[in-house]
Amino acid sequence: MKMRPFVVAAVVALTPLAAAAQDPPAGQQPPDRPGREQAAPEPRPYERVITRDAKSKEGVIITHRIKDKLYYELPRAAIGREFLWVSQIARTTLGEGYGGQAAGNRVVRWERHDNRVLLRSISYDIVSDEKEPIARAVRAANYDPIVMSFNVEAFGKDDAPVIDVTRLFTTDVPEFSGRSRVRARTFDASRSFIERVATFPQNIEVEVTQTYSTPLDQDGGGRGGPAPAPGPGGGRGQVAARPGTSSVLMHYSMVLLPGEPMQSRLFDERVGYFSISQLDYGKDEHRSPARRYITRYRLEKKDPNAELSDPVKPITYYVDPATPTKWVPYVKKGIESWQPAFEAAGFRRGIIAKEAPTPEEDPDWSPEDARYSVVRWLPSTTENAVGPHIHDPRSGEILEADIQFYHNVMNLARDWYFVQVGPLDKRAKTLPLPDDLMGRLIEYVVAHEVGHTLGFQHNMKSSSEYPAAKVHDKDWVHTMGHTASIMDYSRFNYVAQPEDGIDVADLVPRVGPYDKWATMWGYKPIPSAKSPEQEKKTLDQWAREQDKTPWLRFSTANAR
Repeated sequence: MKMRPFVVAAVVALTPLAAAAQDPPAGQQPPDRPGREQAAPEPRPYERVITRDAKSKEGVIITHRIKDKLYYELPRAAIGREFLWVSQIARTTLGEGYGGQAAGNRVVRWERHDNRVLLRSISYDIVSDEKEPIARAVRAANYDPIVMSFNVEAFGKDDAPVIDVTRLFTTDVPEFSGRSRVRARTFDASRSFIERVATFPQNIEVEVTQTYSTPLDQDGGGRGGPAPAPGPGGGRGQVAARPGTSSVLMHYSMVLLPGEPMQSRLFDERVGYFSISQLDYGKDEHRSPARRYITRYRLEKKDPNAELSDPVKPITYYVDPATPTKWVPYVKKGIESWQPAFEAAGFRRGIIAKEAPTPEEDPDWSPEDARYSVVRWLPSTTENAVGPHIHDPRSGEILEADIQFYHNVMNLARDWYFVQVGPLDKRAKTLPLPDDLMGRLIEYVVAHEVGHTLGFQHNMKSSSEYPAAKVHDKDWVHTMGHTASIMDYSRFNYVAQPEDGIDVADLVPRVGPYDKWATMWGYKPIPSAKSPEQEKKTLDQWAREQDKTPWLRFSTANAR
């Protein structure tokens, strides 16, 4: 009861202050607070905004840098188009992840509303044929949220709005933030700034130094305890962030999505592809079925009538320039080991490997550029490698992939090889392993991860489909491998015995019969089909080849 007068007094005392905050003195702009509508100021003359000091670049969007500010000039062709926004960590504070790690991606769209431009986040989780009446209800239930609103500062050629996008990169925007990756609490705008901007006909690349901090009293869950002990790979456990500062160089790619989405291919649980799922309210099935489509690259034949043709645009992977020089040839071999699989789908050299250009050859080339798929070599004690990919949520088209090859996966591969097949290969008796053997193990790991980025799940059924006697048969193993898929976890041929006489080159898994067949199933064109549904009969016929050929079968835990 004694506290009541104090509480009332506090409320009374605060009331005049609140009123004063709501009514700023004449001539001053009110603070930009959520919940209060701000009238957009009138645009100024172009030359007063984009001055002679501007460093301008032409591209899908025209960029202007004036000191520490970044302006976008949005051509009419860019407004209303959908872009894929890809966030990656290019560099990071020691112990806070690794350069090259993904930090999320989403589809965005620029819209103009009078003297404002909105950046919206777009979802394709529910869809409908736009020609159907129910499309109106789908749009009403899937209203695209506004990530940020920008005042039009001026108008350029053909009424192109000019907006100041600096705060899109120098404030903590939840949709694009790297804060969760470094497990920090707060964002410090005073220590965050734009480093580099590059614009191209299809994309814009922006690099930003962003600084985060965790107060001393918030480490270990906010109880003031000691920082977590270092975890595997030199990082800390994911339970909490250590107190202090973390600075990261974030790389943001904004890539124009294809004007015409690739024709999707229906998912079939008998074939091990990753997939996207959409609730389709436009189907006449008295329900809203979940349609699943496989993720795959867009491959088109230069000669549609040829059984085997070069692709219009091959799938291309670059080797990270940070890769130790002696391992580069083996990384390239791992990538191109998938070429026979694409030949089964009708494509000659459907996948190729390239070394990254030097700064002299292409000063704007970056491994974080979302136009390029890259095998990244990361300085980590983590004994692993991963193969994620980024796809168009409208169709499942894979647009880009960055394989993360952690340095110490070589240690894991060495241990596996020594334990499983060491008695069969005299090279394994020498540590460290000779370069030709370690290079072959690197090639194997890269090939497996490339498979994931091509759309393939693990196929854990594969290693159980060959008769046991065949795994001892040197002629069979030379032709078919000791497992039908490199996407299995079968590792090396530990079943083989010295008396089997199996060549050491055949002890390591390679792209096998299942991989070639599954690539054919997912990538071979079906010219007569003009929709995913029209492909279904042919795809089912191909899938039924598993009935008589068991090593073409697929299964894995939590297949999706």
